[in-house]
Amino acid sequence: MAKKNTGTRSTALALLKPQAITGTGEAALATAIGRHADTAKIVGSGGEILRQEGVVRVSGREYATSSGIVPAVEIYFAKDGMPREQGPWLGEADKVSWVDPATCLECIMMRDHPRGFLSGYVGVDETHPLFGWDHEAVPADLGIEVHGGLTYSRICDDGPSPEPRLIRELRRICHVVVGEVPPKHATDHRATPHQWWFGFSCDHVYDVVPGELRNSQPSAGAGIESRYRDDGYVVREIRNLAAQLAAIRDGRPVPARDGPPLPPVGLEPRAG
Repeated sequence: MAKKNTGTRSTALALLKPQAITGTGEAALATAIGRHADTAKIVGSGGEILRQEGVVRVSGREYATSSGIVPAVEIYFAKDGMPREQGPWLGEADKVSWVDPATCLECIMMRDHPRGFLSGYVGVDETHPLFGWDHEAVPADLGIEVHGGLTYSRICDDGPSPEPRLIRELRRICHVVVGEVPPKHATDHRATPHQWWFGFSCDHVYDVVPGELRNSQPSAGAGIESRYRDDGYVVREIRNLAAQLAAIRDGRPVPARDGPPLPPVGLEPRAG
């Protein structure tokens, strides 16, 4: 088990001033996001936008995927975050953070740079039985089943930041609550000093990695076709992981997964 990080949470971004998105500012939002992003994915109206060094953060809006609406706290787009090749990833955000209404657990969907695949993360606080556990040490009989298996376990990346850089927030796995105000979609949620994050990635042998399309990718074999795992797929997997971790937290049986069967982990060479 890893030691706890006692660093303080960065407040550097509070020095930056976001701009309100007014009724006439929707066109400006599309211009700011740019690079093939689809503003139809940003649901609702109003909210705020913050821009710095080619990174755009939208707050106060929801995010639409094929598996449902995400009650997003923050939605990030990066000018150089998206692979240039055409594909279903065009229009997707590079990071979306939210609090899952069903479990009150903090969740993050994030795109790898520069490879372009998506990953998912769910945070648990210090009261959770698995807080501080390495992902490889989590017993299989607990029932955690997620795409490719767990590949990430680490304390909240909440170390101090010397300057207010939005690009750091884009790539940071940490608290998803803007300021200290919980989102309206999860009224029982309260930010805690520490979060331990579990995550999974979509860069396995049976996944299409956008940044590696020009290189030959191995066949998944066993009749399973390699494909890109889009934001709808990843959001559903994050919700599944949150439901499983919440059941373990509450001492309940792990619920059945939502969605199609997962690719066999045994196909992944890194899983042995």
